Amino acid sequence: MVCRMEIKFKAVITSKSMYNDPTGGKGVKIELVEEKELPPPVVMSRGESSELMRDVMPIVSQIVQALPFTRGGKVTVPRLMIWLSEDEWDKLEPKPDIGDEVEVVITSSRVSVRFQ
Repeated sequence: MVCRMEIKFKAVITSKSMYNDPTGGKGVKIELVEEKELPPPVVMSRGESSELMRDVMPIVSQIVQALPFTRGGKVTVPRLMIWLSEDEWDKLEPKPDIGDEVEVVITSSRVSVRFQ
């Protein structure tokens, strides 16, 4: 009996750019990232400093969420890059755009990207 494993995740298109391939053709590169919740900072302290840390932690959490590489308490993790020839891009309807959410499903025999 073969157990079929499946990996499934939601991703967001963060970049769409043109490229020139080595044979002189043109194409479109699409970059997908997964957004993950940013875990809260962990601080260990003892004695008097623990009470101070309890008061400071909400402020530290807000600062971490406001950092430029985070979006609303989420971090982006690169997951997949798709390289399409110009002909393949022309056949794709509707055309995906930056900010669109996609579903990626990977099995032992197939990779599926569903533009929604």
